[in-house]
Amino acid sequence: MADKAGPSFRLVVVADWSAASTRGPVNPTRDRCWVAWGRAGNARPAPRYFRTRPAAEGFILGLLVGEPGAALVGFDFAFGYPADAGLPAGRALCAKLDGLIRDEPDGANNRFEVAGILNREIQAAGGGGFEGPFWGHPAGRAYPHLYPTRPRPFPPRISDARLVERRHAARRIQSPWKLFTRASVGSQTLVGLPAVHRLLTDQALRSRARLWPFETRWDAAVEDDSIVIAELWPSLIDSREQPYPIKDQCQVAAVRDWALDSPDALARSLARPADLTSDEERTAREREGWIAGNV
Repeated sequence: MADKAGPSFRLVVVADWSAASTRGPVNPTRDRCWVAWGRAGNARPAPRYFRTRPAAEGFILGLLVGEPGAALVGFDFAFGYPADAGLPAGRALCAKLDGLIRDEPDGANNRFEVAGILNREIQAAGGGGFEGPFWGHPAGRAYPHLYPTRPRPFPPRISDARLVERRHAARRIQSPWKLFTRASVGSQTLVGLPAVHRLLTDQALRSRARLWPFETRWDAAVEDDSIVIAELWPSLIDSREQPYPIKDQCQVAAVRDWALDSPDALARSLARPADLTSDEERTAREREGWIAGNV
């Protein structure tokens, strides 16, 4: 399928994740899990709201199990960390976090404790003498090796952002080290990558599931029945014409519609970025990941 026309997906699923530590309210609201999905040539349902991460994950799993053709699943959190931090990459990172994160059905989770554990590992590997790189937690709480505000100065040997975030700084994509306050994508990453791990390793999906771009060589290894799981941020697509009342709902619907209605643009966004040097391309593909979509 990875010919000049690029990969073609029968099913597109776009998820706006949440790191909330409580169950969401009954009535749909922003800053919780939202999932939009659709199939080429079919009607497109209204995006669905989920009060908990396990409910959203189970719904996505059901969609994928029921789709025999190629599927694209996009999540709105980082799939990697700056290469100079020395953390695992790709599937190994997903597995590591799955082994560390405790995520209860009611939303309670240990992401701040895990960030402190990772900070300690990174500091030890770097010779110590610095704070971070993970930072941010609620006021009135204390976590070993984790500080409530951004380290100043930031660790001199560790980048504050990945290559893709530095390239697109004007789009206000936040650092994966940031765990608290507005747009804290770091927390979504810590609780989100374990869900990616479970999808990748689910018995019904594991022979087809691939992590983009780590395991797909950008779009070179996308087959007719591949399930491609990619970092695809809803805020990068214009959602102002969507008819829904909640911003998150509009954003996931807009990305779904863009992916289904603009297959050529989607294919370009999954292909190797043309302006990367060989070293940058290898860093993105093997260590840090990239953001698919309109970047």
